[in-house]
Amino acid sequence: MKSVTITCAGVLLALGATSALAEEPAPTFSGGAELGATIVSGNTETTNIKGKIDATHLIGDLKNQYLLDILYAEDTGERSGERYYALYQGDYPSTGKQYVFGMVDGEIDKFTDYDYVVSAALGYGRRIIEQDTMTLLAEAGPGYSYKKYDDDKRPDEDDESDFIGRVKVDFWWKFSQNAEFGQLVTSNIAFGEGSTITRSETYVTANLVGSLAMKLSYSVKHDSNPGPDNKSTDTTLAATLLYKF
Repeated sequence: MKSVTITCAGVLLALGATSALAEEPAPTFSGGAELGATIVSGNTETTNIKGKIDATHLIGDLKNQYLLDILYAEDTGERSGERYYALYQGDYPSTGKQYVFGMVDGEIDKFTDYDYVVSAALGYGRRIIEQDTMTLLAEAGPGYSYKKYDDDKRPDEDDESDFIGRVKVDFWWKFSQNAEFGQLVTSNIAFGEGSTITRSETYVTANLVGSLAMKLSYSVKHDSNPGPDNKSTDTTLAATLLYKF
């Protein structure tokens, strides 16, 4: 009788644990939204605004990433920077060491020779490190890029289109209970005579209260063929408030 009682108690505990787990399913939508702004008036008038949304949505075994990055700058009433970058990527499966990916991204940068740039790629990814406090993944695959020239800046040139090689390395490390470090590098490498565009972001975040954190980031964008009147490298040092959801 005693053994039967113990067995029943064990079954009830197991059912209770299963019920508790069922009540707390893994989140299917997560990410972060960040915003930073600097406005100075008086002898000097400058405005700098940086905003970013990076969200992940799990649908079955498909992991979807949606990203939007905006940068705007104004100096003494004159616009000195305006850039919009958007990306979608799907990874399948969402778990395991290996996966395949498909991505498409687009950019409008008012201070380059392009009206817009659009790229797409398919390829292979590998989750090299996947731990609670550290992740490292690498991706590579073929793709295609189309760059629409600004007719006022390059009136005599045809629009640029190239087959590309898409490469990505993404590292994340939670090095303390309240702080994280990350390094992301992506490159659309042109196989022809077109330009190769490489992006890098290095960042540190520190939790403030609840889901709110402070983020310090250093971003680099390199264009191998930016045009005769443009520099090949743009850098952005930003401090933003980050809301995690």
